[in-house]
Amino acid sequence: MLLVIPAYNEEQRIEAPLRAYLAYAWQQSVLRIRILVVLNGCTDGTAKVVARLAAEFPELTWMEYPEPIGKGGALLAGFREAHEAEWIGFADADGATPPGSLFGLLQHPEGDVLVGRREMSTRPFIRRAASFWFNFLVRLMLGLRTLDAQCGAKFFRANFLPAILKHTDTCDMAVDVDLLLSAQAAGAVIQERPVQWTDQPGSKVQVVRTSMLMFLSVCRLCALRRWPNFATRGLLKISEAIYAWVAGRARRGLPGAPAHSSLSPAP
Repeated sequence: MLLVIPAYNEEQRIEAPLRAYLAYAWQQSVLRIRILVVLNGCTDGTAKVVARLAAEFPELTWMEYPEPIGKGGALLAGFREAHEAEWIGFADADGATPPGSLFGLLQHPEGDVLVGRREMSTRPFIRRAASFWFNFLVRLMLGLRTLDAQCGAKFFRANFLPAILKHTDTCDMAVDVDLLLSAQAAGAVIQERPVQWTDQPGSKVQVVRTSMLMFLSVCRLCALRRWPNFATRGLLKISEAIYAWVAGRARRGLPGAPAHSSLSPAP
C-alpha cells in the first residue's frame, strides 16, 4: 500500500510522525507499506529532513514542487504514483493520527473507501464549530453521508483510483470532499470509522480564511456536479471571483511533474 503525506514547511514537525509510521511499517510485512512525501512549495528545511530519512529508510520516497500546489495538488500528484498498490491513502504531516489508529482502518475493510472520523477529547471551540458547520453543508449541498469529510486519514482501493482521479481537480484543503464525491460517483462503497486524533501545535490553517475558501470550493463542486445547468453558472462565476479575492490569486490547476524526486521511473 502507498501512504501519501503532503508537506508544506513542516521542518519542525514531520520527523517524529515519519519515524513512527516507518517503524510501524517495519512491523507490518503483510501490508508492505510505502510512504511518499510530497513537498509542496517548502521554504524551510523540510526537504533536507525528508531526504535524510529517505536515505535511512528504503520504504520512504519523496517528490518536490518548488512552488506551492496546495494540499489537494500535493495529494493528487502523489496519487498518480500509486503503481502496483492495492490501497492508497493519505495522512497529515503532523502525525495527528497515530500509526496504529491510521493503519487500523485497513483491518477487515468493508468498503472501497475507508474514511477516518476524528475522536478527540479537546479542541478549540472555533475549530470544532467550523468543522461541524462545514460537514453539515457538505452533506446538505453535495449529498455526502460522511460525518467527518475533512479527517486527514483515508484509504482508497486502487481499482477505483483511475475513475476518482479522472474527475477530482480540487487543489486546496477541500480536496477530501472532491475525492469522496468522485468515489461516490464511481460507485465505491464508503465506510467511516473512528480514529484517534490529537490537534498538533504549529498548524498553518487560518480557520476563517481557510473555511471560506473550502466553502467556495464546495459551491464550485455543487455547481459542477450536483446542479450542472445554466442556472448554476452564475453561482460558479461568483464563487470563483470571491475565491480569487479571498485567496489573492486564481484557483490553482492540477500540478504537472515534480522538479525533484527520489522515485524510480514507473515500469
